[in-house]
Amino acid sequence: MKKSLLLLFVSFNIFCYSQWNNGNIALNQVRANIEFIDSNNLLVAGGHSWSTGGTNVNITSLAHLYNVATKQSSILAMNTPRLEPIMVRGDSGVYIIGGVSNWADVNGNGWLFENTMEVYKDGNFTQMTIPFSTFDGHAVALNGKIIVAGGLKYWKWYQDAADVVGETSLWIYDEATMVWSSIPTTDNRFYSSAVTDGNIAIFAGGLSMSDNPSSILDGFSVSGAYEIYDSQTDNWTTGNLGPGSARAKISACQCNGYFVFAGGSVAHDVGSPRIDIFDGTTWTTQNMANGTRAVEACATAGDKILFAGGIQHNLTYHHGGLNITGRIDVFDSQTQTFSYTNLSRSLMDFRMAGYGRRAAASPGVSFPGWQYTAYNEIQVYEDASWINSINENYSDITLYPNPTKDNISISLQNFNGNINTEVYDLIGNRLQSTNKTTISLRDYAKGIYILKVAYGDRVEEVKVIKE
Repeated sequence: MKKSLLLLFVSFNIFCYSQWNNGNIALNQVRANIEFIDSNNLLVAGGHSWSTGGTNVNITSLAHLYNVATKQSSILAMNTPRLEPIMVRGDSGVYIIGGVSNWADVNGNGWLFENTMEVYKDGNFTQMTIPFSTFDGHAVALNGKIIVAGGLKYWKWYQDAADVVGETSLWIYDEATMVWSSIPTTDNRFYSSAVTDGNIAIFAGGLSMSDNPSSILDGFSVSGAYEIYDSQTDNWTTGNLGPGSARAKISACQCNGYFVFAGGSVAHDVGSPRIDIFDGTTWTTQNMANGTRAVEACATAGDKILFAGGIQHNLTYHHGGLNITGRIDVFDSQTQTFSYTNLSRSLMDFRMAGYGRRAAASPGVSFPGWQYTAYNEIQVYEDASWINSINENYSDITLYPNPTKDNISISLQNFNGNINTEVYDLIGNRLQSTNKTTISLRDYAKGIYILKVAYGDRVEEVKVIKE
């Protein structure tokens, strides 16, 4: 839930590094998924190659381990080929769930959806059977549980609604016991979205199958329903985003207590400019500045959420006239305002992941010259803006000595209560948390560190220089 913070900011300049730091993996892996293993290592898994001109080849079991600092990658192998698997970082490793493993099932009737998952940890993939098949769903990890929602479990090409089956349950995996359980959703729908802050999870939107219409896309009812799970109380609440909110494939991320749901499709050929924002209590709405958009990917970096790429205006996918964008709409959680930047190119069929102050985008495709063009580029965004707005006049806080070679001591004027201090590096990794007033930096490398000091109803961020 949203915390009440009082932050005191005075501008100063420490350094400035490029927001984007890009590199390549060995192969064009379109519609692969991506997740951070830690702050410096990315796992890119599954997908398929797509040559210029749109030639499909086999779905791959390959994965890439990509190092952000060195821009080097190594090739790994999953146990099963997977197109668009669900990926989420849990307590026990990176979970790779479901996906399409073959272009046709044993009867040649449609894509074969996997009922297996793999867990990546320390260079190894461990595969196990799961009690459902899924494709193009979403998952969140919170408090030792993996919750999967909103996917397809069967798709028999483009025929009628009876040939498409959406997931009717939320599936919950307990990492400690390795046991799956399920609860029914408020509606039988697919292409919904999921997001968590580590305490609550929200599942929203999607295409509803309740009316059993005759078309697999524009004939299905588009849903504005949502479910909220509170892991601390183990309670579920349900609701609706309101008039005009119904859409599928919404991009959803959270930052500093704000849950933001952007874009999506309201019909087969129609995108949405709508943004829904939940602050833990109240829903508000905005519109993206550049019109309707089916946003392909989003991730959180520091105090910002990046909504990147996708299809602008009418969703004419598979009908020619695709309008693919490289625009990134950036939500600043400190000001609750939007700005924008750009990817290195227009892009769709890619995914994003976030860790600390970093966000990364997997390879995707664009359409220059009306041809499908696949890429192998990993794009990494680093939010350094917070460094330039840290309080240097610390009001009630005194730090000494600063710079320091070893310990840093904290003194608060006119405050006798408890304090808690978190130490962060410039990427946003939390290095330690303590209620002591003297903190050792002895084992840290030389450089700049940020102390987030919480006392009473205030939180202040201050810089420390380690010599």
